[in-house]
Amino acid sequence: MPVSRADRLKQLRDLRAAGKTGFDSYEVEEAQSIYETVDDEGYKKVVRSRLDQDDFVVDDNGEGYADDGREDWQDQRVEYEDSESEQDLPKQSKAAKRKREEDAQRQEKLNKGISKYFSANQGNTAPKPKPARTAEDDAFMTDLLGEVDTNIPSRPPSYGKAVRSNDRRKTRVLSPPLDDCPKKTAAPEPAQEPENDMNSTPPAPIANDDDYPAPQDDMMMSDPIPSSPAAKAVERREQATTIKKEDVDDDDLMEVAEVQGHANIRSANVNLKGSRPAPKLSKPTYPTPDSSSPTRPPDDAIDMTSINNVTEKLNILSSPPSEATSFGKIAARDAVEEDGTIRFFWTDYTEVNGSLCLFGKVKNRRDGSYVSCFVKVDSIMRKLYFLPREHRQRHGRETDEEINMQDVYQEVDRLMSKFKVGMHKIKPCSRKYAFELPDVPREADYLKLLYPYDKPSLPMDIEGETFSKVFGTNTALFEQFVLWKNIMGPCWLKIDNANFQAVNNASWCKLELQVDKPNNINPLGDADNLDAPPLTLMSLALRTTMNRKENKNEILVASLRFYENVSLTDTTPPEKLPCRTFTVMRPHGEYPVGFKLEAEKHKGQIKMEKSENALLSVLLAIIQRYDPDAILGHKLDDVDYNVLLTRLRDRKTPGWHRIGRLKRGEWPKNVGKGGGSFFAERHLAAGRLLCDLANDMGKSIMTGCQSWTLDEMVKLSLGGNIVRRDIDNDKALTMAQDRIGLMNYVKLCEADTYFIAAIALKRQLLPLSKVLTNLAGNSWARTLSGTRAERNEYILLHEFYRNKYICPDKVYGKGAANKKLEEAGGNDADEDADSGKKKDKYKGGLVFEPEKGLYDKFILVMDFNSLYPSIIQEYNICFTTVERGEIGDDDEKVPDVPGDTANKGILPRLIRGLVARRREVKKLMKSKGATEEQLQTWEVKQMALKLTANSMYGCLGYTKSRFYARPLAALTTSKGREILQSTKDLAESAHALRVIYGDTDSVMVNTNKDNLLEATKMGDEFKKAVNERYELLEIEIDNVFRRLLLHAKKKYAAINMVEVDGVWKEKMEVKGLDMKRREYCQLSKDTSTELLNYLLSGEDPEQVVSKIHDHLRGLGEKMRANEVQPFKYTIYTQLGKDPKEYPNANSMPAVQVALKLMARGKTVRAKDVMGFVICGNNNGSAEQAAKNAYPLDEVLKKDSGLVPDVDHYLHKQILPPVERLC
Repeated sequence: MPVSRADRLKQLRDLRAAGKTGFDSYEVEEAQSIYETVDDEGYKKVVRSRLDQDDFVVDDNGEGYADDGREDWQDQRVEYEDSESEQDLPKQSKAAKRKREEDAQRQEKLNKGISKYFSANQGNTAPKPKPARTAEDDAFMTDLLGEVDTNIPSRPPSYGKAVRSNDRRKTRVLSPPLDDCPKKTAAPEPAQEPENDMNSTPPAPIANDDDYPAPQDDMMMSDPIPSSPAAKAVERREQATTIKKEDVDDDDLMEVAEVQGHANIRSANVNLKGSRPAPKLSKPTYPTPDSSSPTRPPDDAIDMTSINNVTEKLNILSSPPSEATSFGKIAARDAVEEDGTIRFFWTDYTEVNGSLCLFGKVKNRRDGSYVSCFVKVDSIMRKLYFLPREHRQRHGRETDEEINMQDVYQEVDRLMSKFKVGMHKIKPCSRKYAFELPDVPREADYLKLLYPYDKPSLPMDIEGETFSKVFGTNTALFEQFVLWKNIMGPCWLKIDNANFQAVNNASWCKLELQVDKPNNINPLGDADNLDAPPLTLMSLALRTTMNRKENKNEILVASLRFYENVSLTDTTPPEKLPCRTFTVMRPHGEYPVGFKLEAEKHKGQIKMEKSENALLSVLLAIIQRYDPDAILGHKLDDVDYNVLLTRLRDRKTPGWHRIGRLKRGEWPKNVGKGGGSFFAERHLAAGRLLCDLANDMGKSIMTGCQSWTLDEMVKLSLGGNIVRRDIDNDKALTMAQDRIGLMNYVKLCEADTYFIAAIALKRQLLPLSKVLTNLAGNSWARTLSGTRAERNEYILLHEFYRNKYICPDKVYGKGAANKKLEEAGGNDADEDADSGKKKDKYKGGLVFEPEKGLYDKFILVMDFNSLYPSIIQEYNICFTTVERGEIGDDDEKVPDVPGDTANKGILPRLIRGLVARRREVKKLMKSKGATEEQLQTWEVKQMALKLTANSMYGCLGYTKSRFYARPLAALTTSKGREILQSTKDLAESAHALRVIYGDTDSVMVNTNKDNLLEATKMGDEFKKAVNERYELLEIEIDNVFRRLLLHAKKKYAAINMVEVDGVWKEKMEVKGLDMKRREYCQLSKDTSTELLNYLLSGEDPEQVVSKIHDHLRGLGEKMRANEVQPFKYTIYTQLGKDPKEYPNANSMPAVQVALKLMARGKTVRAKDVMGFVICGNNNGSAEQAAKNAYPLDEVLKKDSGLVPDVDHYLHKQILPPVERLC
């Protein structure tokens, strides 16, 4: 009978009155047994009795819940999917008994059973303090949890306490309905840590690219077992996160017991408990990725020392970007000047539906920053010139009816109606013509027609009854605009009456406006003294992998480096310029454990995405935010930019046009159609300049390069201890299986973005290209693409347009050169096309036969400064001055030189202006008070002037040039040959000098003197005598050779005397020899250099011969002993065409290597330079040597077994140059 409350109070009062406590009279009752000890047979009977009872679970939805009669708190069961279970083994056998004992011992060692938690909680012990957690611990655990897609199965936190909310409850298949479950009043049982691959909570659905959730019972086979240290750490973290987030009643806790029906059915383990055993006081040692996923780095691991030494010194910003780099537009009022105009610096353009779209920069007057701007120019008119006939022509025959301008007007008006051109303007004008069409008069009256560009163009060869020719039918919109407005390249424009309402969201620029009439745009003059605005530069580097199934390159990593507010005149070293780096990546399989922690420690931002689609979207978002004006890259045109566009198109990435600045609705049809889509692809980047270090423009400034690889460019441009080594992508991916390897993979990609930007800045690529564009008056983007002929074309277009000349129409497409030749009267165009060989149209420069030998007296090299441009000025050679109408196809016939009284032609005046400007700039460079920025600006300007002046002659003889004029080119070279011959005669007759060699614009004179001062004195006297003969031609002493080995035409080696700070120093100079050709390996070049040092040393000939023999013997021994570094065997060969187009590819090593690289997914095209090493034993067979040609990276692989073929190199690379030298 239970004791009432009143009785208990009475007992307490009695004890207090007696001075006692309840402890004095307390008696311990003997506890009843909490378990019964039975033998094995007795336990079997208990189990059978339980099995005879009905299952007690209510409403299990027919899932077949069954009680197997055993206690499951002591031992954890493991469920296997195969049909055999431990219960099927014969229990009476010794093997079975031994197996059970071993399993029990292993089980106790692994997770020690749940009994320890019962015994640990029997006493009312005080809770143990939680271990101290540091920020490093939290970061590491966050990193582990962040890898839920990869190495550890993704699952939601197992909440210790569930919230009373219907939307949080989810009826499980193996659980009774929530309403029917009795509430637990007893303390919940301690949680059991699962064993093997069973989760204590159901895994969360794994999201894939199609957003279909994976089944909850599925688990990745590559995931680590949850009993691993990493998995346990995740569980502990999940528990801590749950307790911190939720705080609810114990009454809502539920237990769903683990059940086992049949042995071959898996059931998910469910655990909603929030209880965990109290952690030990000692600080837990979390597993590092190295210990949880141990990997041994390969023996040929990438040496990151040099890369880290470079990148760690960079000025990488981590602060948030300024407001100018944020999303959104600026208010129009912030860009308007006080006089209501807009000052706009244009950098690029594109044409859309008859309108010209300009891109550039404007100043945000609110904060002083410069932001991108889009200007749409409407109402630009075509300008056509109709040449009237003298007599009307009917049905192809000329009549006696004379033609006046009114007759032409009426026919042109009818023609416009036929082409459905409503609005047009017609007026007569006078124009001059000075080019190669024979039936066009030098000056005549034309009928000028103006009509909009949104109307169709007329055919080039159109004729009428009253007119014989029409000029300007296919003049490009941009060309017409810049000629009309006299816009010479990127410059400041003044815009009046800007319309800010007409254009809305047509571009990704910060400001958009429209100009309704071109008259409202005018270039600002030099008097305004405005410098070019600072630009935002972005360097790009990609890493790809080949999708073998689709045979396409897919992007793995994209690294971006932004340099904001970079002035074109800034002289700050690249390593000190502030920059921001972003690397967007996706896993090549799975991210290694611990990589996220490494990424967070990294100096730049690394964005880890799950798919290529997400990578591309983030990449475009970054580009949109920072809005770069120029994109820098290496092999950008042929590889990276092409791959990026292809992936954007194939993945149908939203907003793909953010790669440029013009918003577009759909992809152009001709993009991705092979080589013909090059310019179409570049137009997609309109608004952002593409600067490629490896295209024609980039190569032109990278003097000294043989292969134009990034490795070579870094070595030549950045120098010092900076070394970049190209690493095979497959090898790098193999090494990127752990966190360190993957981080190195990312660092290499990031380092490339710095190398690319540093080379472009060091070599002044943007400033030089801008000045070249300003001189020519064309497009900056086109100059950066390497079109030198177009620069010459535009500078002549501007000059002739200003002087009221009708210029030749541009012929587009294939066969343009042949058509131009036909129009010029050439009948051999088809012969040239059929033969496939370049035919000389006229004689070139004069080359004297060399007097071969070794000279030990001083030799002077006398050189004419800019011979051909000087000849054009000296003899007034121009389209407008030289009579050439009667000259036909006779290559030997040369037109006469214009008379002295002829007016100076446009071409000589143009070249003279360029030369005079360069002379003035060079004077400025000598001023003592010049700053470093001024010196750099002037150096760039004088170089651009020199390149432009020297290239003007080239447009005369280039058959594809718009201004091709064979007679003028022939006259120029003819005068060059005459001048060189007369110079030789003067040297030998009047000055007792012997000319031992001469080539085009220079002569080598043997002074027969041992004294340097005497030799130079003779040269000065000869120089004066030559220069007195001409008004503009000048000859100078270019080199003084102490010794000379003259081998053949255009081939020699010499010791050149160079004056440095008043002191003469010796320097070897080599021209045209085998060692200057890329087809010979570095070992061959080193050998030739060493032999030249012996030959030009001036020592006794017998000693020289002995040293040469000793060197060659020692070299052979080193080669056979494999003591020569493999890279010295590399041979470089440039491909003349696509590798698949070679008919005899089997015997060509470069082609075989190219085909191997293409099979590995790399892009190889015509003009690419292949580097390879000949390996194995080829026995002199060309086909075998080609078969055994391998890229250097394959030869350098550990255990590749590839060894250079020593005999091949001795017989093909070493001995031939040695024999020619000796």
